[in-house]
Amino acid sequence: MHQRIKRNELKPGMFVVSHGLGTFVSPIVHVGAHIFLQSQIQALVPPDVEDVLIDTAAAMPLPDEATPLGAPVTVSLGEELPAARRLYSEALDYVRHFVDGVRRGTHADLNAATPLVESFIESVFRNETAAVTLFKLRGFDEYTYTHSINVSILAVLLGKHLGLGRPDLLKLGLAGLLHDVGKARLPASILKKPGKLTESEFRAVQTHPAESHKLLLQHENMPPEVLRAVLEHHERHDGSGYPHGHKGDAIATFSRIVALVDVYDALTSQRVYKAAMAPAKALSLMFQMRGGQFAADDIDNFIRCIGVFPVGSFVRLSGGEFGIVARANPLRPTKPEIKVILDSAMCPRKPCTLNLEALEGTPESQDIAEVLSPAEHRIDLERYIDA
Repeated sequence: MHQRIKRNELKPGMFVVSHGLGTFVSPIVHVGAHIFLQSQIQALVPPDVEDVLIDTAAAMPLPDEATPLGAPVTVSLGEELPAARRLYSEALDYVRHFVDGVRRGTHADLNAATPLVESFIESVFRNETAAVTLFKLRGFDEYTYTHSINVSILAVLLGKHLGLGRPDLLKLGLAGLLHDVGKARLPASILKKPGKLTESEFRAVQTHPAESHKLLLQHENMPPEVLRAVLEHHERHDGSGYPHGHKGDAIATFSRIVALVDVYDALTSQRVYKAAMAPAKALSLMFQMRGGQFAADDIDNFIRCIGVFPVGSFVRLSGGEFGIVARANPLRPTKPEIKVILDSAMCPRKPCTLNLEALEGTPESQDIAEVLSPAEHRIDLERYIDA
């Protein structure tokens, strides 16, 4: 619902539709953007504007500052990162071997998937940041393999925030890891096609959930929750998905979780035919699907889990320096920890970590001024992540 308010009433989380009265001296200027930061208002709405039009239905919910989310971190990012890197490398080897085996028609080893996902769960419980930081550093040439790992880790992370126990997290992680195995039977010419798919090519892609389900049915110990999530991960809340066009509560909880994180990772990953979308922009785009392709509660829970500025986001600070979001702040989502890596001229500097919440009210206080695409600025974040 559209509502006209004063410019000084704008707050983070609101969606600005436009400003202006539609007259010669005050033409309507369309904005169509969420406000993530108080500092964004200056850029979106000029100071001389008195009234703005907002969409109250599109307002993005921010976490309740009185309600802590998630368990405390038990290991620092610096301590967990080497272990997470080794785990990710092992997972990459497994998925490569598994997918290549499916392509050749040889027997797929599903038994090794369980201990792998158990390791994901342990890493997430030690430090939620480490594994998520790593998976945005991979190139598009390995997307076929990395996407499954990323979806598994994100599904475990979201499941943890929803309070699921470890047995359910294991099933959820397995569903994420195996959700796209059926794509291995599709021609590479379709999977890597840079242009729009033809109608027949799109129909072929739509067979992959059923193909994945069929392949996993061959494993007698595969949990039914995993099988269902794999089959339903392209179903949508409004019935627009496939393969069966299920809608609403007819779609299982695990299926909805895998569907959400599948879309998020696809949007934020670099592909041969597109650049990676900044995490904050991807969340804003997904928020527009709220109540449509995705249930409102599911989108809200995901945003609360991943944060307004997800870990790995490349940002410019109000002081001019550039850095990576190193740790989200569930209580103060606009005040995460930032690993500063570049000076105001975008030249490398000695890395340091800034806790934006701790600096608030001091002379060193800073805010995130802008979220940027590292690819567009030719910044290789992997050079700095261990620095």
